[in-house]
Amino acid sequence: MGSQSVLCPVCQGVVPATGKEAYTALRGRLILTNGYCAGGCAERRAEEQAQQQTQQMVRLEPAPAPAVPVQGPVRTPLRVVR
Repeated sequence: MGSQSVLCPVCQGVVPATGKEAYTALRGRLILTNGYCAGGCAERRAEEQAQQQTQQMVRLEPAPAPAVPVQGPVRTPLRVVR
């Protein structure tokens, strides 16, 4: 049994076994190190990706141009006195 077949591809937690014979020493070690998969990972991942795409689309909208260019105070040049 490879560890990839018992791990959730999203959260890397151990997926529930189909029967008691599937609970081996390797699976027990993986449960201790990785924990169990709570389920619904694929749905949560799809939802997160949809939110990220929406945020990226919002960021891509052009910023409004300033109405009037701002100009600082006009300064006269310094005179050199010798």
